[in-house]
Amino acid sequence: MRPIFISYRREDTEGQAGRLFESLREVFGEHTVFMDVATIEPGADFRRAIETNIDKCAVLLALIGRTWLTVTDREGKRRIDNPNDFVRLETSSALKRDVTVIPVLVQGATMPQEADLPADIKDLAYRNAFELTHARWDSDVELLIRTLRTRAVDAPGEPASAATPHAIPSPNANAGKGHAHIWTIGGAVAAVALMGAVVLKISGSAHEAKANPAIVASEPVPATTASTPGNQAGKGDQMVSKKALQRAAHDRGACVKPFVWRQAQPRDKVCVTPDTQSRILAENRAASDNRMPNGGAYGPDTCKQGFVWRAAFDGDTVCVTPESRQMTADDNMLGARRIVPLPQ
Repeated sequence: MRPIFISYRREDTEGQAGRLFESLREVFGEHTVFMDVATIEPGADFRRAIETNIDKCAVLLALIGRTWLTVTDREGKRRIDNPNDFVRLETSSALKRDVTVIPVLVQGATMPQEADLPADIKDLAYRNAFELTHARWDSDVELLIRTLRTRAVDAPGEPASAATPHAIPSPNANAGKGHAHIWTIGGAVAAVALMGAVVLKISGSAHEAKANPAIVASEPVPATTASTPGNQAGKGDQMVSKKALQRAAHDRGACVKPFVWRQAQPRDKVCVTPDTQSRILAENRAASDNRMPNGGAYGPDTCKQGFVWRAAFDGDTVCVTPESRQMTADDNMLGARRIVPLPQ
């Protein structure tokens, strides 16, 4: 399967990008969804690195929040106007290579107009957008996944399975593929049934959160596990066991509901409340406001009087109040109790 690339601004949609990344990774696999060009080696040309990563992808999801277009640099200039802006480079590289670019609107954002975009990404204004809402997140993501399946499942060099997400095939074209589609739906239904069974099994476990844990398979259940006449024999061998699902969720550090990953940095998997996640992301955005303008005893990361380093992880120098630092330390201590438990 060809990779899916998520492009976003940390100041704009960091929380939504992390949430979408995990949702898609559960379905398509951890090596198929990319969120950051974070592994560029020192001294490497980041422009070439971005082009190399985009060139391998089938789809680029451009997450657009309310400030995607208006975020400014230290000089007060729009970042999107900088030719070396990472988001602009990612988008222009995808458009230039005819990679499918899907604008994903979050936070109630609207599509940027052509007149507001630099010349090399003006075509983005004409790409059909997809909206993810907080209230309907799960159902919206499911619809997005259906679209991505038609775009990213083809191996490089093979024709795409559909011209566009809305393409309607001829009733007589590829008739044999209809059966495969039915089996795929059957497999999805079986996977949902499995997840529900696991949730019911562990919902009564002595866990800090009373809500049911969210259990997902580490890989899709094979389509052949659909219940059909003559398919009962050997069914247990073809189906992912409940314990395997639960163990996979535990190994990933999946949180029991209502907890979510903190996202103090993109790979921060400490389980916290949604309100705490919102506070952490707000602290990240305000980081520069709480530092000494000209540095100090601890260099450029010196905090203003009354603020301390948050220390959510090693090297976390975001300046916060002492109360926030203590709450963060408490979350670090309690985080392990909030993940899906190992099966008994």
